[in-house]
This record gives sequence, C-alpha cells and structure tokens, in this order.
Amino acid sequence: MTDTATPSEQDPTTSADETNQHAAPTTQQSDDRFKVFHNKGRWQGLPLRVEDTGEAPRFEPVFDDPAKPSVLAFGVPNHGMMAGQPTNVFLLGYVADSERKLTLVDAGDTRSLDVLLAAFAESGVELSRIERIVLTHCHPDHVGNVAALKESTGATVFAHRLEQPHIERFDAELQIDNWIEPGEPIPCDGFTLQTIFTPGHSPGHCCVVEPETGILLAGDMISGFGSVGIFPPHGSMRDYIESLRRLLAAHEAQPFSIVGPGHGPPIADARAKIEEYITHRLAREEEVYDAVASGAATVDAILPIAYPDVLPHLSFAARSTLQAHLDKLVEDGRVLLASETEYAVV
Repeated sequence: MTDTATPSEQDPTTSADETNQHAAPTTQQSDDRFKVFHNKGRWQGLPLRVEDTGEAPRFEPVFDDPAKPSVLAFGVPNHGMMAGQPTNVFLLGYVADSERKLTLVDAGDTRSLDVLLAAFAESGVELSRIERIVLTHCHPDHVGNVAALKESTGATVFAHRLEQPHIERFDAELQIDNWIEPGEPIPCDGFTLQTIFTPGHSPGHCCVVEPETGILLAGDMISGFGSVGIFPPHGSMRDYIESLRRLLAAHEAQPFSIVGPGHGPPIADARAKIEEYITHRLAREEEVYDAVASGAATVDAILPIAYPDVLPHLSFAARSTLQAHLDKLVEDGRVLLASETEYAVV
C-alpha cells in the first residue's frame, strides 16, 4: 500500500540480520540478496541489489522443483512512504515449459510498471503466458499494474468482493472478473490454488496457498520487515487477530513450507512468525490499555508511549494502528470513548 493508507508498520528496532533470519532456505545466493538493507531494515532501493550491483531486475525462485509448480518472486519498487519496501509479486506455474499458462499473485505499484516488465523480459517469460491475476487485496501497491497487464494479456482477475470500497477509492477503473468466495479454490494450469479469507488489514484480504509446494502467499497479513499496519475504518484489529488465528489453524492442519509476505524476504518458520504476530498484537493491546489507564486519554498522548522510537515515515501507520487497538478495546468493553477524541478505562 502507498503513503495514504496501508504501509507496513515497521518495527524501528529491527536490524537487517534480525529481518533476514527467516529468509527462505533456497540457495545461498538467494539468501544473500536479502541482506542488502538500509534505514534499519528497509530494502536498498530496487530489490535484488539492482542499485548495489547493476544487476538487471528479474523474478527469483522462492521454490523451484521441476516436479511441482515454480514459485518466483520479484519485489516491485514502491514510491512515497512505501519507498524502500517493494511489493512482492509472485509468478506461479510451470515456468520452464513455454507452452504452459502462468498465474500472478498481486501486481505492484503502477509507477514501476517499466521495472516489472523488465523483470518479465529478463526472466524470459512472455506476458502472453499470464492467464490469471489473483489479488490478495486492492491497495494501490498491490494492484497498480493490473489494468496494464490485463490489457496486454487478457488475464482473468480475481479478488474478494469486500475489496470493492478500496477499488472505488483507489482505482475505479479496476475490473475484477471473478469475486473470490471464502475458501474458494482457483484452478490454474496444472495446479489449484487454495484461498484463506483473512480480513483485518483490509476488509476482503485473502491469503493464497499453493498446496503442492506448501507455500503461503500472505499478502499484507505478514511482512518480512516488521509488523503490519491496520487502518480504520477499512481495517479492523479484531478481524486481523482472528485472521492470524485462522492462519495458525490452517498451518496446524497442513503446515506451510514457506511464507511469501507481501513485503520483504520469505519467512521459513510460518508457525513462529504467526505466533509472534499474535503475541505482539495482544501485548500492544495491553500497552495501549495501560496507557489509557495511566491517564493518556488521546491518540496523541498514547503515541509516544506505545511507539517511542517510530520512524518518521511510519508515523501515519503507527497512529492508525494505535487507533485500531483503541477501537478493539472499545468493542471489548474495556475502554470507552469519553468524548470525541478522549478515551478512558471502564
């Protein structure tokens, strides 16, 4: 998501090494490319060390087994507040077989269409092979290139119907061909994607699972950079925590091999990351409650208590996520809205 609504809520204390510890166990070269960071965990310009080495942008393997669908990723550069946190676009299918059709999950920031097209060209993938585009949600940094790709390929576009408010707000021309129902499978060329309805970051957010490889494509449910921002009124902390628990239950039923987040490097230990997120959110909720109980009655008063070291470019995300925690505390009956902007414990 761009600077107006849904950037990742970066933990300002996360170091490059801490962020990289969950990188996908593919090749050493793949692991190394995630080590180029700046500003305490933000990626160095374009992904794949483009600015650092001059290497051409291209899709890189997250999972590559000739007997199973390939899962490739390219981080499409973002602009504005999301600059430095590319949006991961995933290419799925039997890529080595030029006769097979492919599926794209998310599409990246429209201002980086030329870089995305260059990545396809450098990877030797003809655009005409893209048969469908599955959207985890409809924030601009995930859907900006859909219209251009659809025009070039004729691809069928999938999204959840509850994303309609975001479509109307950010891209009224975005055409969705198939509305995803909760849990609805999506047939592809030689494999079938599973979907998990995970509202919270956005009303119709869906995660995507490729069951043959076991990879979870998590959109903005999970970030490789820190935690995830929740943005009322279209984001709900209650829904988000429930969705994390839904992901944990899905993992327990059929373990995910790797998490491909919407931003940042792959995460090898899905259970640990999901449990970490749940623990973090519940702990943050208690911090917010304690701040209100201590007399910090407004968002402005609570912000430096809950986020004392927030980076300036993430202050909007921090304020919005703080508001989402307060909304949940009100819904739970632990806090009440004493006036238009002031809160008090019950």
